[in-house]
Amino acid sequence: QHEQNLSRLLDHPQVKRLLGEDDELSVQQKVINLLFLSAAFGYAIYTIFNIDSGMTRGWTVQEQVMRIPLDNWGAYESYLANKPIVTKTLINVIIYLLGDWLSQTAFQGKHVLNFDISRTLRNGFIGLCFGPLVHQYYEFSDAILPPENGLVTRLEKIFMDQTIYLSVKCSIYISAVGLLAGEEWPTVRQTVKDKIGGVVLTAWKFWPIVHCITYSLIPAQHRILWVNCVDLVWNAILATQAQRKESVFEDLEGAEEELQPNLSAFAEPITVTAASGDSASNSITFFNDTTSSLDSDNITDFNSGSNSTTTATEAMAV
Repeated sequence: QHEQNLSRLLDHPQVKRLLGEDDELSVQQKVINLLFLSAAFGYAIYTIFNIDSGMTRGWTVQEQVMRIPLDNWGAYESYLANKPIVTKTLINVIIYLLGDWLSQTAFQGKHVLNFDISRTLRNGFIGLCFGPLVHQYYEFSDAILPPENGLVTRLEKIFMDQTIYLSVKCSIYISAVGLLAGEEWPTVRQTVKDKIGGVVLTAWKFWPIVHCITYSLIPAQHRILWVNCVDLVWNAILATQAQRKESVFEDLEGAEEELQPNLSAFAEPITVTAASGDSASNSITFFNDTTSSLDSDNITDFNSGSNSTTTATEAMAV
C-alpha cells in the first residue's frame, strides 16, 4: 500500500516538475527543434564561408581562411552604411533568437534540443519590432549627448540609458512576452510591476560597466555591433526572468491538498529532492500528520549541507 501511495505521489505533475522530470519534449517536438536549429545555423555557416564565392579561384586554403573574416567584416560595414536600419534590425532579431534559445538550454544546463520553439520565435518577433526603435534611440542619444564631449557627457548618457531607456524598454519587453503568450492585460500589467524592479537592479549590475567601455574605448562606427554582442548575454538574462514561472513551492501547496489522503498513510516522512537544474533546488519533506502543511516560507537548504532556514522569497530572488 505504501509503495502504491509513493508511486502516485511521485507521478503527480507538480512533484514531477519539482524533480525536473517533466522537462523532456516529445520526439516530434525535438525533431522540429533540430530542423529549426539546422536551418538557422546551416544558413549562417553557409553565408559566412561563401562570402567570397566566385572569387577564390587560384587561392590557397590559407588565403581563403585569412580572407573569410576580413571580407565578412567588410560586407557587414557595407550593409551598415547602405541599409543601417535593416542591418541593425536583422542583428537584433538574431540576438533575441539566440539569447532566448541559450536561456532555455545552455543557461539552464539542458539539452540543446530541449526548448520551446514557439517562445523562441516570439522572442525573435519582439527583436524585430525593437530593431528600428533601438536604432532611433541611439541616433537621438548621440545627437543630444555626444560621447565625444567628455566624461561628464558620457556619465549623463549612461544615466539616461539606465533610467528612462532601460525601464521603458524592459517594461515593453515583459509586456510583449506576456501578451504574445496569450496572457490577459491585467495579468501582464501585474507581472511588469512584480518583475521590473528586479530586472532593473540586475541591469545596474551589468550595463553601466559595459557602457563605460562603449563610450570610452569603442569607435563610434562600431558601438552598435559591440552593444549587440554584449546584448546577447543580457537578452538571455532578460528572457529567463521574463519567462520565470511561479514558485514550485506554491504549486506544491496545491499538490499537497490533493494528495493529503495518500500522504497520511505513511508512518515516516518522505523527502523529495528537487532537481539540480531547478531555480530553487531544495528538499521538501512530507509528514503523515494531517495538520502539517508545506510552508513555502520556511525551507531548509539541504544542498549546502547546513541546517539554516531560508525564506522562499530569498531562495527565488535574482
